[in-house]
Amino acid sequence: MATLLSAAGVPADRYLFLGFIPRKGKERSRLLTRASAEEWSVVFFEAPPRLLSLLEDLIPLAGPGRTAVVGRELTKMHEEIRSGTLGELADYYSAVPARGELTIVLQGTGEPAPEPDRTEDAVEQATSMLAEGLSRREVVQRLTQSLGLPRNEAYKLVMELP
Repeated sequence: MATLLSAAGVPADRYLFLGFIPRKGKERSRLLTRASAEEWSVVFFEAPPRLLSLLEDLIPLAGPGRTAVVGRELTKMHEEIRSGTLGELADYYSAVPARGELTIVLQGTGEPAPEPDRTEDAVEQATSMLAEGLSRREVVQRLTQSLGLPRNEAYKLVMELP
């Protein structure tokens, strides 16, 4: 992994290591969505028969022009490092089947991911707590603790609820 990060030509001072991700399902979708929005480079391990599907799944999320690097058999006799865009790599590996131990680095966006909008979750929690009979003051306090909302924001949200 460190070998490919140092040779990849993408920022590698910080990175997210995901290793082998699930083959399918919600967790795979969640991890690929996170990887495509990640500020830092993301490192995956993948089995040769699944490399093409990984690249193809990343294209709609990260875009076909995002830089990625595929390393094969790193530090071994048949070492190979192939760099390009996700689209270029998907085209290459659809024609030339992958072999050996694979490590993939997806270049990060270079920008922090946007903060998630917690308003919807906060409204839901506040409504539920008010229905349980908690005071508005107590609801504000709990929202600041559980969601990390600034006190003024939590207060405004709670006071606007019916």
